[in-house]
Amino acid sequence: MSAEPVASHCPSKTVLVGVDFGDASARALAIAGVVASGFKARLRVIHAERFEPPAYFTVEQIVQLEGERRAAQAATTAHLTRFAIGAAGHAVEAVVVDAPPVDAILSESALADLIVLGTHGRRGPGRWWLGSVAERVVRAAMAPVLVTRAASASSQAVFERLVLVQDGTDADADAQLCAEYFATLAGGTVAIAGPLNVCDAAAFQQASLVVMATPRDRTTWAFADAVGRVLGTCDRPVLFIRPL
Repeated sequence: MSAEPVASHCPSKTVLVGVDFGDASARALAIAGVVASGFKARLRVIHAERFEPPAYFTVEQIVQLEGERRAAQAATTAHLTRFAIGAAGHAVEAVVVDAPPVDAILSESALADLIVLGTHGRRGPGRWWLGSVAERVVRAAMAPVLVTRAASASSQAVFERLVLVQDGTDADADAQLCAEYFATLAGGTVAIAGPLNVCDAAAFQQASLVVMATPRDRTTWAFADAVGRVLGTCDRPVLFIRPL
């Protein structure tokens, strides 16, 4: 294994999972549980709910509603804890945040070494107009982001056959280092592939996890680049590594 850079996110010591209580979130938690157990990492889970009282509410109504919101938030936190422990099989720190999902995840990710998200793989006009939470986090986060869809295969098996997509940039070294660390979770292997524009089932049918470096400069929000295409077409989990 290559020598570890001073500022590397790998191996992960703090794992953050965004949860919406769907099947894809349960899958993300299961994968995060494997990482947290293997690397003896903290597992922090977050659920975002936006609270905005109607503009016509009086001060008294807002005060009453705020009390009800706090009670509901406590109940949601308890449900989040049960849901996350059941899916991850690992102790968790559960947080319910009053914020839009992307803002909440990025704020909580400041000290995370890995973000794990489930995605519904939305396509069509809804995705092109709004983008998915996963895609927006991949573009903005400093930490590596592992994106998965709901699946029934063993979460441990995700780390058995990694395919590393390389395009000849200096970002490849960081991505390879992380791929090698994640492969140790299941005694897995890392295969090297060339540039990837679309997740080609024929080329990657043996991969359990696709790993790719994202550009250092990700100021563009165009949906026609590799990140958007991979998220829109790849059925297997993808780990995006941003070089430090």
